[in-house]
Amino acid sequence: MMSRHWLTRLALTAALLAALIAPAVAAPLADSAILFIGDGMGPVQIQVTRAASGGDRLAMETLPFSGFATTKPANGDVTDSAAAGTALATGHKTNNGMIAMAPDGKRLTTILERAQAMYKATGIITTDSLWGATPASFATHAENRGMSAEIAAQMSRSGAQVMMGFWKDQLLPASAGGKRTDGRDLIAEMQQGGYQVVYTRDELAAARGDKLVGLFDDGEQAPSVLDMVTAALDRLSRDPQGFFLIVEGARVDWFSHDNDPAGAVLAVRELDAAVSSATEFARRRGKTLVVITADHETGGLTVMDGSKLKALAGVTMPSSDMAAKLSKERDNVGEVLRLGAGIADVTAAEADNVRKAQDPSAAIAGLISARAGLSWSTGSHTATRVRVFAFGPGAQQFSGDLDNTDIPKRIADSIGVGPLGN
Repeated sequence: MMSRHWLTRLALTAALLAALIAPAVAAPLADSAILFIGDGMGPVQIQVTRAASGGDRLAMETLPFSGFATTKPANGDVTDSAAAGTALATGHKTNNGMIAMAPDGKRLTTILERAQAMYKATGIITTDSLWGATPASFATHAENRGMSAEIAAQMSRSGAQVMMGFWKDQLLPASAGGKRTDGRDLIAEMQQGGYQVVYTRDELAAARGDKLVGLFDDGEQAPSVLDMVTAALDRLSRDPQGFFLIVEGARVDWFSHDNDPAGAVLAVRELDAAVSSATEFARRRGKTLVVITADHETGGLTVMDGSKLKALAGVTMPSSDMAAKLSKERDNVGEVLRLGAGIADVTAAEADNVRKAQDPSAAIAGLISARAGLSWSTGSHTATRVRVFAFGPGAQQFSGDLDNTDIPKRIADSIGVGPLGN
C-alpha cells in the first residue's frame, strides 16, 4: 500500500503538471478603452475630409494599426444603426431595428455592462440623442429602436457615470414640454441620483460633479465632440479600476443621408479633433486602448475626379445652414456659397438652379458635390466595409480584415472585461 507521504507527493506533482499544461490566462493589456464610432463614416468620407483638410492624413489615419470591418446584420446585407450598434456593443449579430437583443429576443450583454460589472467607470457621448440607436445599444435593450420612451428610461438608470447627448424631450413629461406620456421626469430622477445636469457648452466647462449628464441643443452654445470627450475623460480617468467610454459622431450619417459633402466633411473633422485629443491623452496616461470605426457607410459616396476635391477646402457650414441664410428672394446665392463653401465663382446657371429649387439645401449640396467631383449612389446605408484604426495596448489586434463583431470582443479582452458571453 502506498504511504500517505507518497500520496501527498503524487497529488502535488499532478497539480504542478496540470498547472503547466493548462492554457495560460492572458493578463489584460490595458485597463481602459475609448471607442469612437463615426456613424455613416465610410472610407470615402474619410478620404474626402483628408483632401478638404489640405491633404494631410487625419489623426485617426496616423494611428499605428488599421484594418477594415464588414457590417452586415443577421437578416440581410445592409445594416441599420441598431444592428450595427448591437454588433459593436455585444459582439453578436442581430436583426435591423433591434437594440442589444438577439433575433430570438434574448437579451445580450454589452461591453459597457461588462465594464461596470468589473467596477470600471463608464461613459456615453453622442451627437445624437441618448436614446439614439447607437448609444442605446451599449446601455439598453429593446426589441425595436423606435421604443424611444422606454430606451430613454433605461438609459437614465444605466449607471454610466457620464452621459452626454442632444435634446431632452424623451426625458421629460408632456407637462414640462417633453414627450413622455407616463408623467416621469427622468432629468429630475437623475439629479436625485447624484448627477449634475448641464445644458450648454459653458455649463459643461464649469461643471464639477463626478456624475455628469449633458443634454444640449443645436446652436452656438452646443459643445463640440472634443469638449464632451475632454470633460468625460477628466472624470472617468479618476477611477483606479479604469474605464470604458463610447463616443458617437452621429452627424456624418445625417449629412450623408442628405448627400451633403460639406456637412459630412465638417462632421468627420469634428470627430477627428476629439480622436486626436483622446489619443494624446492615451499616450500620456498609458494603459488606454483607443479604437475608431464606423457602424456603416451612408450615401454610397464615390470620388469621380480626385483633382476636384480641393473645392471642399473652404467649407465652413453644412448645406442646410447655407440654405437657411438665403434671402426670401434667394438673390444672395453667390454670397452664401462664398461664406459657407469658399466658392467665389458661382456661375449664373448654378445660382439660378439654387434659386428655383424646391429644396435649396439639396441644390446647394448637389452643386458642391459636382464642384468636388463627387457622386452619391443612394440616400441610404450601404454594405461598404468600414475602416478601423487603433492605438495603445492591444491595438495590433485591429489590423487586417475584421467583422464588426470582432471589435468589442477584442476590446473586452484587452481591458480584462471579456469574454463577451451571454
